[in-house]
Amino acid sequence: MLRGVLVDGRVGVNVMTILAMRYLGLKINRPTSVTLKMANKRVVKPQEVISNVVIIIMRVSTIVDFHVVLEEDGVYPMILGRPWLTKSHAKNYWGEGYMTIRIHHNRQKVPFISFVKSFGRTRNYEDE
Repeated sequence: MLRGVLVDGRVGVNVMTILAMRYLGLKINRPTSVTLKMANKRVVKPQEVISNVVIIIMRVSTIVDFHVVLEEDGVYPMILGRPWLTKSHAKNYWGEGYMTIRIHHNRQKVPFISFVKSFGRTRNYEDE
């Protein structure tokens, strides 16, 4: 399980630090020429891109790409941006404190304090 994952609909790409990439046993597989403007206004050149990363949240599996940044360029180990939100058909229910995600007929209610493990099952932070 990877802790400290941020879900942010203002982010146009999914981002992961090199440390998170190594922790999850992933490998970079294609170059990128983009630059990213981080929330702290810094402009960052990602190292490369990891394609087809499986993200599993509450039994909903989604495949997305990630831009990989150095640890000092990322406050969070992973940021799930609009590409993940779109593919998981996310709907926010801010007042109720949860969002729903869905792939085909598998719809899950996800509390805002839950989150992510790549390549495995997901647990609530409160469970540990």
